[in-house]
Amino acid sequence: MLYYSMHRTQLHLDDAQYRWLKRRADEQGSIAAVVRGLIDEARQATAVPDPAADELLAYLCDAPAPGSGRESTVATLDDDLYGA
Repeated sequence: MLYYSMHRTQLHLDDAQYRWLKRRADEQGSIAAVVRGLIDEARQATAVPDPAADELLAYLCDAPAPGSGRESTVATLDDDLYGA
């Protein structure tokens, strides 16, 4: 069973804000739907990316921390960089 909860809130808007919101609501259905959509857009814009969705980010997240992992020295630098 999926539990879904909604919270009721109240906003105080000036006339210009209300007119803008009402125009958007006429296109999208309701003022509440517009407000929820704007909140979802803002949350998406500030969301932390999922490393699994980005190959480079996943690689960087899985990489060992600096100073850990395989020993490397200046003597093996060419081998490490160029595979020589």
